[in-house]
Amino acid sequence: MGTGASVSEGSRLAEPEPGWTSTPAGRSDATLQADEDAAKPESHTVDIQSLKSEERNVQTEEEEEETQTVLIQAPVTETADESGEVSVDFESFLHNNGTLYSCFTHHGNRVYVDEFQNLQPFPKEWFSQGHFITTNSEGSSQLQTPANSQPLVGEDDRISSIYIQGKGTVMTYMFEERVNICRFWDPQSGMWLLLPLQWEVNVEFVKARVQQVMSTLPGLVDQKEITAALRQCNYDPEEVISVYLTMFGEILLQASASSSQNYTDLNSFRALLERDRVIEDLRKKLQSKAKEADNLFQRNGYLTREVRYLNDVVQHLNQKLAELEADQQEAREKIRSLLNRRRDPPAVPPAKAINKPAMEPSQLRQVSRLTRELNVSNKQLRSTVYQALTDMKNQLEQLKAAATKWTLVEQEAAGEVEELRSLYRKEAVERKSLYNKLLELQGNIRVFCRCRKTTTSSSCLETIDDQEVLVVQKGSRKKFQFDKVYHQSSTQEDVFAGTLPLITSCVDGYNVCILAYGQTGSGKTYTMMGSKENPGVNIRSIRELLRVCAEKGKVSYTLKISMLEIYNDSLNDLLAKTAASALDIRVQGKSVSIPGLTQTQVQTEADILSVMEMGEKNRKIASTKMNTQSSRSHLLVALEVQGSDQMSGLTSRGTLTLCDLAGSERISKTEAEGQRLVEAAAINKSLTALGQVFSALKCNALHVPFRNSKLTHLLQPCLSGDAKCCVFVNVSPDVKDAAETLSTLQFGSTIRQVSLGKATQNIIPAKNNKSAK
Repeated sequence: MGTGASVSEGSRLAEPEPGWTSTPAGRSDATLQADEDAAKPESHTVDIQSLKSEERNVQTEEEEEETQTVLIQAPVTETADESGEVSVDFESFLHNNGTLYSCFTHHGNRVYVDEFQNLQPFPKEWFSQGHFITTNSEGSSQLQTPANSQPLVGEDDRISSIYIQGKGTVMTYMFEERVNICRFWDPQSGMWLLLPLQWEVNVEFVKARVQQVMSTLPGLVDQKEITAALRQCNYDPEEVISVYLTMFGEILLQASASSSQNYTDLNSFRALLERDRVIEDLRKKLQSKAKEADNLFQRNGYLTREVRYLNDVVQHLNQKLAELEADQQEAREKIRSLLNRRRDPPAVPPAKAINKPAMEPSQLRQVSRLTRELNVSNKQLRSTVYQALTDMKNQLEQLKAAATKWTLVEQEAAGEVEELRSLYRKEAVERKSLYNKLLELQGNIRVFCRCRKTTTSSSCLETIDDQEVLVVQKGSRKKFQFDKVYHQSSTQEDVFAGTLPLITSCVDGYNVCILAYGQTGSGKTYTMMGSKENPGVNIRSIRELLRVCAEKGKVSYTLKISMLEIYNDSLNDLLAKTAASALDIRVQGKSVSIPGLTQTQVQTEADILSVMEMGEKNRKIASTKMNTQSSRSHLLVALEVQGSDQMSGLTSRGTLTLCDLAGSERISKTEAEGQRLVEAAAINKSLTALGQVFSALKCNALHVPFRNSKLTHLLQPCLSGDAKCCVFVNVSPDVKDAAETLSTLQFGSTIRQVSLGKATQNIIPAKNNKSAK
């Protein structure tokens, strides 16, 4: 491609841009020829074929490669006639219909060259229908072409296509202006527009050069950055490579760690250079700090010696001061004694001289010297004590100020901690509330995982946090997530706290179902029933129901309890006083009932406990190799709560269904035979049917196989979207039970993905109550 076109000395005409045509859109050449012949006046038609032929001879060699680049010249004045006296001003006029006309002034009149290469008078109305093109007004940055027309480009490697969102697949071309610029053809606007960087990367012309740079410099992995560098270097990959090597050195010749999937830094070489720069800065700072430390140590030694010298000087001065004070005191005593003698002379001389014992002068001098030393020591001691007391007072004041400051800081910290705790509690409450609302709207089954206590040292379970558990089996590690994970040290109170919101909603007229699932001996019955000293979910749920009912004084509640056993896929009434006939399940709409099932009305906790104790005695249990007290049947305890509001007249009815499923087991481990084998087959069949129901609910299947077993048939109201459901998956941490533990956790993970929909409240309006009465 070239950047311009040669112009002859006789005339200089602007070449049309790529895609421009000399005829208006939508009209054929014959039609235009006929219209022009009818409309143009012959008196103003001038043949310029000779002028055009002279220009072609000069431009032939340079126009062979000119396919897309357009050079628009400003109006130029040239000599056109043979005598050199006629001045022709050539200029280009772009009509609004997209046609480009060459114009000049001929004998004082402006004319233009039409599509038949004839001169026509320039119409005055065209001044408002287009504009003249000059170098300042129309550059090469926007190469215009009539809308909805195809650009004229040559067949070379600069042509490509790319998909742009909102425009579809468009054609691109590398235009050579002052530097190479990648543009794409926009048919709507009829223009070559600048291609954005994120799309230019996918152009084959650019992609080949990017790959060349990346193959030479493996440390460069950001294609957009390389494309931007290619733009600046006129799409010359050698120049880009040279620039990068000059800037960053040979570090780019090494393979970057960003090729791994876990490495996110696309500019790893910059990260390494930045790390080296930071290390160098830190090394310089360390050297500077080391020098400062040496200077400080030297200064500290000098100050220590100076302080020691000053202490000696002060001590010497204190001693001098003490001596001077002692001499001053002694002189004052002498002066005072002399003044007293002078003032009071003796009135009567002594009658008899008294002989005083003579004292040697040496002893007197010694006593005087000792007295003076004592006075000096006394003065010195006073000065030292005074200085020490002053220092102690200053230190006490500093300690008092520091203690006051620390007290204020501690108070502020305590206030901030309390504020943070308050915000955390508030955030936790809001998060829990929003989470419960989300669960209520989605209707997801809440799934809790509880790990049985074990005395063995080896374990196949690892509790990551209160929501995740990890299973280790044969070297593989698999993670499962639940709403709550209770580890081995969790108490019955901790387990019941997770079900407390569900129990409370039963009083408000919602159906609630709590199930326990797991292998034989994993602690399902202990979780649901517990012991007399440490009851499980069943007894605690009933206590909570009674407590909530007692708090609502204006609502009278009626509680009825029933216990049902599913043994070998048959229904047994555990509260029947006499042997009853086989029970059947009857379905009316969404409700499931069992005609003939015994319902006992209870009022207190003692009534409920006595009823449940009687039902437990009638339950089928047997000894297996895995559990000496293995439940051979599914136990369903249904507590119906019916409340009547005396103020509004509304009646609410909620049912709490507590289901202790029989243990899933492998016959090869339990070594079941005879009747135990039949029981195990029935248990596994019903649990398999339960898994099929959950799988169908997970996939939103049109048909859910509730009727495949008596267990799933009875649980249909609890799993059809009208109830709130909670499932405990009980697992054993023993290594020998790793396969059953993994299967149980996979079952619980499937249940957690089931969406039941929002639970409905069972409330009968007051009018219906009156009509019912």
